[in-house]
Amino acid sequence: MTTHMSNDIQKNEKIKKIDKGKMLMKHFSKRPLDVLRLGKATVLYGTQGLKARANELACNQWNKRNESVELEPIETLRTIKFSIVMPVYNIEIKWLEKALQSIRNQTYDCWEVCIVDDASTRSEIREYLKNIEDKRIKVKILKENKGISGASNEAAAMATGDYLLLMDDDDELYPNALSAFHRNLMKTNADIIYSDMDMIDEENRHSAPLFKPDWSPELMLSQMYMGHLIGFKRELFEQCGGFSGEYDGAQDYDLILRMSEHANTISHVPKLLYSWRMLPTSTATNADAKPYAQVAGQKAIQAHLDRVLGSGVATAMETENLFVYDVRYHLETQPKVSIIMPTKDHIDDVETALQSIFEKTEYDDYEIIILDNNSELKETEEYLQAVQSKYENVRVVEAKYAFNWSKLNNHGIKQAKGEVFVFLNNDVKILEPSWLQRLVERAIQPEIGVVGGLLLYEDGSVQHAGVVVGMGGWADHVYKGALPVHRGTPFISPMVTRNVTACTGACMAISKKVIEKIGDFDERFIICGSDVEICIRAIENGYRNVYIPQVRLYHYESKSRDSYIPQIDFDLSDIMYSGYRKGGDPYYNKNLDINSCIPEVETEKKAPVRQKSVKVGVEAVRELHFRKVQRGRKRLNLMLPSLNSEHVFGGIATALKCFETLADELEYDTRIVLIDAELNQEAVEKYEKQYKIVSASDESNAEHQIVSMVRRKGKTLPVSENDQFMFTSWWSAYIIQNEYKQWTGKGKLLPKPFFYLIQDYEPGFYAWSSEYMLAESTYRCDYPQIAIFNSKELKEYFEKKGYHFFKEYCFSPVLNMVLKKNVQELDDTLYKRKQILVYGRPSVARNAFEIVVDSLRKWVAIQPGANSWTVLSAGEQHEPVYLGEGIYLNSLGKLTIEEYAKVLKESYAGISLMVSPHPSYPPLEMSVFDVQVITNSYGNKNISGFSENIVSVENVNPLQIARELKIICDRYHTVVSHKPVNKEYTDTKEPFGFIKELKENIDRNN
Repeated sequence: MTTHMSNDIQKNEKIKKIDKGKMLMKHFSKRPLDVLRLGKATVLYGTQGLKARANELACNQWNKRNESVELEPIETLRTIKFSIVMPVYNIEIKWLEKALQSIRNQTYDCWEVCIVDDASTRSEIREYLKNIEDKRIKVKILKENKGISGASNEAAAMATGDYLLLMDDDDELYPNALSAFHRNLMKTNADIIYSDMDMIDEENRHSAPLFKPDWSPELMLSQMYMGHLIGFKRELFEQCGGFSGEYDGAQDYDLILRMSEHANTISHVPKLLYSWRMLPTSTATNADAKPYAQVAGQKAIQAHLDRVLGSGVATAMETENLFVYDVRYHLETQPKVSIIMPTKDHIDDVETALQSIFEKTEYDDYEIIILDNNSELKETEEYLQAVQSKYENVRVVEAKYAFNWSKLNNHGIKQAKGEVFVFLNNDVKILEPSWLQRLVERAIQPEIGVVGGLLLYEDGSVQHAGVVVGMGGWADHVYKGALPVHRGTPFISPMVTRNVTACTGACMAISKKVIEKIGDFDERFIICGSDVEICIRAIENGYRNVYIPQVRLYHYESKSRDSYIPQIDFDLSDIMYSGYRKGGDPYYNKNLDINSCIPEVETEKKAPVRQKSVKVGVEAVRELHFRKVQRGRKRLNLMLPSLNSEHVFGGIATALKCFETLADELEYDTRIVLIDAELNQEAVEKYEKQYKIVSASDESNAEHQIVSMVRRKGKTLPVSENDQFMFTSWWSAYIIQNEYKQWTGKGKLLPKPFFYLIQDYEPGFYAWSSEYMLAESTYRCDYPQIAIFNSKELKEYFEKKGYHFFKEYCFSPVLNMVLKKNVQELDDTLYKRKQILVYGRPSVARNAFEIVVDSLRKWVAIQPGANSWTVLSAGEQHEPVYLGEGIYLNSLGKLTIEEYAKVLKESYAGISLMVSPHPSYPPLEMSVFDVQVITNSYGNKNISGFSENIVSVENVNPLQIARELKIICDRYHTVVSHKPVNKEYTDTKEPFGFIKELKENIDRNN
């Protein structure tokens, strides 16, 4: 199973196998590998491939890209005091001066430095420390050497800050280091925090950047990847008893492991904030400078495992790579394993795979289920019969249906007897005897979801070392095409066990317990993507996915099918990957080029695209004039602003439906009069089958017409005594009421009762002003008006304000027919993007756009991972609005109803405010598409009871809305269960039931 979907696949081009061997050797030397140590982590790289100059350039490019980025104002945020803990011993003063100067250069100034000299033998160091006059720098000089742990504890005891930060006496901070930590902690309140880092030599040249993943527990058990700049709450440090001299050389490794057992949140700042000085006495240059550190690290991991799991449950072992460890979990008994392998013919491949399993596998209790998916060759049938006869633990199951990778594996699950499922392609070859044991011992751990291994191409280069979601636009395998060698820059080595967002389905292990909790593979995916989807689903259910490089196989890359991928796989993956495309894969690093499988520092930062808004205004009050004509048949006229698809939703769609239903019941002819927007070609093609499109100058006898009065200067509308008007906006009511006043004053044309479809309290659209008064005047018209309210809340509001009409009717809001069709087509589960949809209309005061924006800005300030969310605005085109931290509110403008439905299906959260007693449509529409939407109460309006997907705030305060939004976003899952709600809204077949009563009243009066 191939997880990545590159552009050439999307175009259905054939994948051509490339011999990567010669090409790769250009980048990697055959000379002995150099060794560097980052923190307690090993960095090995070929001297030809990753030259120091190349690393220096990478660091410089990163610095240049980021040095001009201004930090946002933080005066509204609380202050955090950082205490930098710095043990000192026989350091050259020039390096200590540089370290302290880098602290003084910080853009954030709430800090102190706690220095303890551990009885240095050089008197000039003590003299230098005694003469420091900066009151923010505290100094203590020990008379006896206590070792690095003892000295660090002494320094920590001097601290008064909220957070302690570890810093070596010869290293340097980037100027924005503390500011970046502060901003992150304002959001996360993390117990432990760390950053990315690089090396700095004696000439102040930067090199070897290490861009780290977010908190990765499995990586932490393999390597002290956090490096030096680590911060943690002072009370957590004290709770854990500080540093332990027993682990000197790996004292920070031990401390972080102990603190992680109590920490709620461990946060990573993906920025180069710390430079480790490369000196001859440092393991940054000489890994043998502290030979005891390797053993101390192993000892620290083992102590952690014994505390967490119990003694004897797991063992930490050294590896061939310095400061890299291998944790093995002991199995009291061997759970049965079911290896599930789909195939169609390709018996040579199947035989190779099976033979390697039987020859290499040390694990005993396993079965192999071969799913025969429509094999056509006679030799296939013969081989499968023979292999079943030869091996008792091999079963062949017929799967006679169209190829569907997900369905085949689910079929295998149903046939399986094991407690662990291993999904294996038919085009693999096992290379390591411990492969199955390692997969099983990890997969049965209670916090582990999916486990994968290192897959190699036939030439020995990497095919899979974990999946980065978002890589290449979709998802791809990091280190694909590289040699499987240990390296430590600019990302974590492919030879180290670590957490990943996903593993390839070509070889993945999942326990039966996990499958029972998270469900089977999603069969909506046919060929590609469901392996990544099930991994993401595991994460969303609280599990961690693991990549293990010691599980090693050849993978000959999907020989049993061609490169075709159906569109549905792209469509589903597009939604599923959206948050990762935007915010990055947490187990990768956003500073690395997402379009390169082999990690490279991204050197170009794309500026956000600013869209220009189109200013659309409505000339609310423009006179419309009649000319009297003779017409025998009765006709109902609907005054509409527009019939173009981008406008026909909500109020206009409801008005159109009500108008047509009313005209049918009354058996009237119909005419739609457009007053604000001409029909575009799409609308012409849509409506010309039902209505004749006529000019205002014509006196057409067509039963059903559309006439434009948009450009009405010098034009008149033909009107007879048998014409009756229906309004759906105050300005359409106003111009018709006013024109009738002209004709009735002359005694020439009397109106029939107006139908006034009232969908909101429209005077409230304006401040106390001329517009307010004109809008309200339409409700107090002297002519008889039949008021039709589109909600009981609105009707009650009008009654309380004392308005009176000739007759009053009411109906409840119903879902638009196009949206209804889309809701009916929804599956039991939906894929939701990390996407917030807001009903954003800056020009419409009642939609409180300023409050929406302020709420989003406050949400950005408190939401961890806010940059992984897409924030969209629909309803009106406007320029992007900056929300902070590189996040923009981008406008979709006015969508067609079909486009709107698509956005609703994919959005997870929503905000739609309206300063009105009417329950506006967007929150209702969002809720039935399983969008968790925040709206507001007003007067007697509170629609929280409409659906559990609606939060209706009483106090429309931006901070309150931000907090509600954070609660919603914190619950984010890609897969959301679709729950049909409010059938009266979604399934009502006759939404305008009042019309029959209305007709009876008209008939009686006639």
